Amino acid sequence: MIEVLTMGRTAPLLGGDPGDAPRQAYTAWRGALRLPGVRGLVVGRALLYPSDDDVAASVDTGAAMLEVA
Repeated sequence: MIEVLTMGRTAPLLGGDPGDAPRQAYTAWRGALRLPGVRGLVVGRALLYPSDDDVAASVDTGAAMLEVA
């Protein structure tokens, strides 16, 4: 679930748990990072405890999202 809360000029992005569909969640997060006012990504459980246990790949994916944003 992706939710953007508008508070002034910035918008925190609440990504939620990607569950069994992390690729879909990452695609949605990439799109949300392109929204005006969204400035970054806060690393949470979804990236630090991925369902496939590959933390390095998950963190790399998060970093790559920021490079294209």
